[in-house]
Order: sequence, then C-alpha cells, then structure tokens
Amino acid sequence: MKQLTLLWKLFLLLAAFSCSSNNKTAPISLHPDNPNYFLYKGKPTIIITSAEHYGAVMNEDFDYAKYLAALKNDGMNYTRIFLGPYSEIGADLFGIKKNTMNPAPDKWLTPWVKDTVTGKYNLDKWNEAFFNRLKSFIAEAQQNDVIVEVTFFTSYYGNHQWSNSPFNLNNNTLVTDSLDFRNVNTPDNGALMGIQEKYVRRIVQDLNTFGNIIYEIQNEPWSDNPILVEKISDVDTLVHPFAWQKIVEIANTKSLEWQAKIAAIISEEEAQLPNKHLIAQNISNYRCKIENPDPRISVFNFHYAYPEAASVNLDLKKAIGLDETGFMPHNDFHYRTQAWKFMLAGGALYNNLDYSFTVGFEDGTYKIDEGTPGWGGPAYRKQLSILKNFLESFSFIHMKPANEIMKVNNGSLAAFQLLAEEGKQYAIYLERGNAPEIELTIPDGNYAAVWVNTLTGKEERSEEVVSTGGKAMIKYQGNIEDIALSLKIK
Repeated sequence: MKQLTLLWKLFLLLAAFSCSSNNKTAPISLHPDNPNYFLYKGKPTIIITSAEHYGAVMNEDFDYAKYLAALKNDGMNYTRIFLGPYSEIGADLFGIKKNTMNPAPDKWLTPWVKDTVTGKYNLDKWNEAFFNRLKSFIAEAQQNDVIVEVTFFTSYYGNHQWSNSPFNLNNNTLVTDSLDFRNVNTPDNGALMGIQEKYVRRIVQDLNTFGNIIYEIQNEPWSDNPILVEKISDVDTLVHPFAWQKIVEIANTKSLEWQAKIAAIISEEEAQLPNKHLIAQNISNYRCKIENPDPRISVFNFHYAYPEAASVNLDLKKAIGLDETGFMPHNDFHYRTQAWKFMLAGGALYNNLDYSFTVGFEDGTYKIDEGTPGWGGPAYRKQLSILKNFLESFSFIHMKPANEIMKVNNGSLAAFQLLAEEGKQYAIYLERGNAPEIELTIPDGNYAAVWVNTLTGKEERSEEVVSTGGKAMIKYQGNIEDIALSLKIK
C-alpha cells in the first residue's frame, strides 16, 4: 500500500511538472522589493474587485465563463470562492436575495459523492465532477487575468448551515463524531481532522499548476470562536447600524491552533510539488494589530476594514487585504471611500461583495434588492477600476502611508489618506470638504499636480505645485464629495 501511495505521489509530481513547464504564469507571490504588494506575471500587482458571493464553483447553475468575462471587461482582477464543506442552501440567510451560495439542492457540487437514495455523502469517495469544474473555473479565470482566492473552510454561524454540511454526522456514511458547529474548525473535531486533511491535500494537488490562486484557510474564524479585542467608540451609526459593527473580534486559541495545522498541511503538500502558493489568513473585522503571526502566512485579510487595518500591519512585510465588505447603505460613496482609503493606507487587496452577480445575471446586471446587505453593480465596478488605474499610474511598490505630512489650513475636509514616496510621488485622496487648502511637508522642487474625478476617472485640472522651505500649499476650489490628487516631481 505504501508503494502504491509513493507511486501515486510520483505520478502527481511528474504530471504537475509537465503542466507547469508549459505554463508561463508563475504563481502570484509577494513582491521581492516590497512584500506589502504582489508580484504577478513579472509586474508589481494590486488586487481590486467587486465580485460575486463565493458560489461560482459550488453552484452548478452559475455560468462562470460569463461571470469571469464580465470581471475582466470591468477591469477587475480577483474573485473569491468557497468550496465543499459549506453552503447557505435552503434559506434566505443574511437577507441575501438570489444568493449564489443557495443553489438548487441537485445543483450543489461538493468534493464528495452523494448517494442519490440515502442522500448521504461518502467522504472516502471523491466527486470528480466537482474537481473538474473547479479546475475549469481556475483555468478560465487565468485566461481572464483574474486571481482566485480559494477558501477551504468557513465558520458555520449557526445550526442551519451545519445541518447541511457533508461533515455533519447525519449527512455522511463515515462514523464521524457528533459535533457542535463551533468545534468543527478546531482541534476538538475528532475524526473529522483526518477528513479535512485529505480534502486540503487533494485541492492543493489538483491546483498546483495554476499561477492565479491564493489559498485562504478559513473565512471569518472569529465568528464561531471569538475573542473580544475592542469595542469601537467612533462608529458612524448611520453607515454601521448593527451591534456587531461596533466590536472587533479575533479567533480564539483553539481556532488558531487548528488554522496553523491547516497551513502546515498546505505547505507540506506543496513541498512535494513544483509550485508554491501564498497562504492567506482571515484576521478580524475592521482593524487589529496582528500579534505573533504564523510565518507560513503571506496575506492577512480583514473584513469591512478601516484604513489602519493596513497601515498598522505593514511592518510585517506581508500583504494586507480587505477581502469582504458590505452591510452599509446602498450608496456608491460609502463603498468607494472605503476602498480608496484602505488601498492608500498600504492595502494590497480589496474585494466588495457584489450582489449584482447571480444565476441568470452572471454579467453583473441584477438590480440589487433593497434588503440585500451589500452593494455593487456596473457603475460601482467602473469606479473601482478608476482607483485601480490611479494606483497603477504610480510606482506604488516604493510608496507607504504618510498622512503625517499633510494638514488642512483652511476650508473643511472630513478625511484624507496619503500614500507617498518622499520627494518623488504622492497619491492623495480627499473626502467630503469645501475649498480645502492643504499643506504638504515635502522636499523642495517643482511637482506636477493632477486632480482626478473618482466617479469618471477624468482629469479635472492640472497645475504646477512648488515646494519651498519644505512646504507646498495646494487649494481645491469648490465642494468635494471625494477626489484624488496625483503629485509627482517634475
């Protein structure tokens, strides 16, 4: 049996090597000159998108070819997918209408074969239709220059989701333990750990040849196993009306121990394969200073993040992402300003959860229902592409957050965010003001200033700015909802 196992692994290794030798796309990695950003296809890379609700592979009714083409057409370069152990089937969960993670029962694809008579999953037998669709999806994404975050696991949030999971004792043919959903993704999960390990290894083996993937261990681990870190006092209750939007939680010790085990399994399996991929870890909502990071982790993700989630963690020399946002009023501005401020605070990845992508509307044109807890649509994706193009107009790998060099002398301004390479280039975002006069502490010289409309991408005006005595004064005439300023040495 050991000989057969070794031969199988040798076969996989040779197959992977053969495929990768014909694949010119090396896996996305951290940029060697600035690991707060990515390197992909030989270029410094930031990831910005407004993408569907994670069901593109598991929901067989979803036309992912149309979806991925729409992302590319809108200038987006990322999507996030959930895999087999979780769905939101059979309920209108979280107020999401036409939820792609609520497929028709016979259209939910999982990694395991399901008996059509008993309705139980055989966790010893792979469902090859699932793996074929997964690989086809990743390949199609690669053709469309879309990077995919492959999320292995998620919190269950409640008994409904857990009652549907293939891992639940009542839904499979193996003798697994009767578990509370809060213990599923912890070391206290009994025989399930071995099943989870086989599942992770199979995914890693199958996807090794692809360059456009990042592995994420678990979505929102703090939801099932929380530790309170902070009660936020400065919350705008009109934008963030819910009680959970006023607290920061991280995962507890048992959850972190289990996550470290999964990261070790991914790394161990890839050690036998040609390609090595980045591993991401979901840290918290809003903001948190990361302590004692797992050295295997290269991407630290936050949800609904404040700018400081990025800026206070850049010293880790890893990429900081905002890989889910929503639960704000249906208004482009709330989402747009969150994206601009996070990315100009040193963020490497931004993903809005876009509910305009549904079955039958894979081009992202579904009119989002008022009660749906998030936003998106073609107009908003266009605005995100303006942010992406703006940042890509800079040599951003040489820049870092520098709000301390700016102050407002006259007029009004609600907020700003500034990314800078001293004496060379400055990306500045201004939010809600009236005729603000800003003072910049920058080296002497002549700078080309260009004001960019964040809604249209058009240059509103350009001017020369002169810094003398280490100070430069710039004034914007008129009211501002939000606007961007590019400042570069001449």
